[in-house]
Amino acid sequence: MRYRITHRTAYNYASPVYESFNEVRLQPGSTDTQTCLSFDLSIDPPATIISFKDYYGNEVHDFGVPYLHDHLTIEATSDVVTFVGAGQPLSGPTDENPDRSPALAAVIDDKQIADEWAEFLNASSYVALERASGDIARALIAEDPQMSAYAFLARAGAYIRSHFIYQVGATNVRTTVAELIAGGSGVCQDYAHLLISLCRHLGLPARYVSGYLGSVTESSASHAWTEAFVPPYGWLGFDPTSGALCTGRHVQVALGRDYADVSPLRGTYRGGGEASLVVGVRGETLDETQGVTIAHPTGDAWGRKRLIQYQTLGAAAQMQRLGAMTQTMGTMTQSMGTSGSGPGMGMRYQQDSEEVPRQQPQQQQQ
Repeated sequence: MRYRITHRTAYNYASPVYESFNEVRLQPGSTDTQTCLSFDLSIDPPATIISFKDYYGNEVHDFGVPYLHDHLTIEATSDVVTFVGAGQPLSGPTDENPDRSPALAAVIDDKQIADEWAEFLNASSYVALERASGDIARALIAEDPQMSAYAFLARAGAYIRSHFIYQVGATNVRTTVAELIAGGSGVCQDYAHLLISLCRHLGLPARYVSGYLGSVTESSASHAWTEAFVPPYGWLGFDPTSGALCTGRHVQVALGRDYADVSPLRGTYRGGGEASLVVGVRGETLDETQGVTIAHPTGDAWGRKRLIQYQTLGAAAQMQRLGAMTQTMGTMTQSMGTSGSGPGMGMRYQQDSEEVPRQQPQQQQQ
């Protein structure tokens, strides 16, 4: 399938902002299951963009707007080809090729898997591995202690789809797994985090995927799902929102431990008061792939031989940190208290609230 996807993020500020620094993960990667043919990133007001790959190999674009502005619009346009049809699984068992994965217990006992993917087995920012999710995971495996790794992934995904209500507005971008379980409703971001949690509780490596459903014409957010490491298939995508394996509709943008590693946009700004956020995602299915040469990547797209990849921060990101420190120190006013007689006794510091960097509102994936 071939898709053209436009992701537009618009911030409007109550009063002018005099600087902002931002980092976006909006460019689809070229992997074993897809190729990104083209990508365009437009910033208004204009800004110089620095690009690099992060620790997980995601494409990152970093930019700053160091002058007065009352709005910030980021529009990303991608042309992507997935290697199977809209209704076909990208990988994993099919009716013609039944499940070949080993028992979940065998995967859990594999020391090589546990060592290589340790960061996807432990708790992370949005996946705390608390008792509530652990109870669900243990109940699912108790139904069939000998079930295969794929069978557990599918059963856990189906459980989420059948036991939770998909409801936009029931949660927010910071909702935890425990809060989803307590509330009983959420969106794809919440579902993906819960499925990751269920897998990690039992020792099955799992990670978060940010992306799009390419066939969705209009949406107010991007999408998210889960990948679990299931031999012999490798990283296998499962979408708990639909309760099924990922298909040719799923366009991958970024991978990480959870949402904190892959948020579409994050940044800070000074001045401006409160910021409002409007997100729009448009998808267009393109019928023609003629004239397009697609080179399938070889080997594991995550580079299994690479133990450590050093993240190179863009200059704008470094400026953001240095600038925040300098401004914070430079705008402090010192006053002497009436008590105490020695130098520095009774000092009080006051900081102009307009100088304190604010966080740009983040986008919940739905």
